[in-house]
Amino acid sequence: MIDAAAAIISDEGVEGFTLRAAARRAGVSPGAPAHHFGNIKGLLTEVATLAYKELYHCFSTVERGATPGATLRSMARAYIDFALNNPGRFQLMYRKDLVNRLDARYAQASKATLEMFALAAADVYGVSDLAVEGQSTGYAGIIAAWSTAHGIAHLALEEKLDFVTQGEHRMRDFMDRALPSILESQWPG
Repeated sequence: MIDAAAAIISDEGVEGFTLRAAARRAGVSPGAPAHHFGNIKGLLTEVATLAYKELYHCFSTVERGATPGATLRSMARAYIDFALNNPGRFQLMYRKDLVNRLDARYAQASKATLEMFALAAADVYGVSDLAVEGQSTGYAGIIAAWSTAHGIAHLALEEKLDFVTQGEHRMRDFMDRALPSILESQWPG
């Protein structure tokens, strides 16, 4: 069921998802999803949890750069790559209306994943420990770094970056030509 749901979301986006379509694609009875996951939110929470785990894996394979800025640029690139390669699941990960954020597995997966990005940003902005209060300037930098990566991902998904891209292979042009200089301008060195 989870694979079927993820495939539908990949093919048609979250808007095209129904429990009935997931059951049909999985080859099970129409009542099976509700029986196993309770409701549509239960199944979509599982899909989002697995998406966070996949993004975590992407972050864990990023090569650490020679400087904290280089590492953060690589993490931001991995975040944007994940979004562009998995647009439906990426958008689902942040949908509070479709995902049960109180689900323990979802909460743990999202926290662990986003903490990896936050730690890379913390190195750039001088935050020594994410749990220590009173580092408001550093925390502002962490939020700004995440906002930068997340904003670029959404702008790219919504095809709002055409003004910086050329020709038939616009997204590849953006990723190869424009994105590195954008990220370098944010976190030089």
